[in-house]
Amino acid sequence: MGDQIDQLQKVKNKLEKEKQTIKSESDDLRTQIDHIQKSKLASDKLSKQLEQQLNEVHIKLDEHAKQITDLNHLKSKLTSENADLVHQLEEVEHQVAILTKAKAVIQQQLDEAKRTIEDEIRGKGSVGMLRKYFIND
Repeated sequence: MGDQIDQLQKVKNKLEKEKQTIKSESDDLRTQIDHIQKSKLASDKLSKQLEQQLNEVHIKLDEHAKQITDLNHLKSKLTSENADLVHQLEEVEHQVAILTKAKAVIQQQLDEAKRTIEDEIRGKGSVGMLRKYFIND
């Protein structure tokens, strides 16, 4: 019976040791599970934050795309207006050139008319002097 008790004691000790090993492994697994759960929660939180940021980036991207479209339309409009203004400027410059030529012609005519008038005035003055000379004689 003593051998049986020794055998049972050995089995009991062995079972106690296995029990401690299993308990230790179980505690390790619980710790790992807790760590994994915390990591999952952190990952879920980060995922939601990243999704929110992605949504915000998409909204900004849409806004920028609309701004680009608006600016392209404005650029087209301004380019068209600029072409019209350049054409108007060219027309005005052409008219200025015509008026400058006309002014030069009129100035020449005016200068010629002044010379003619001066010549006539000198001529009348000479005629008047001759008349006085003949009348006095």
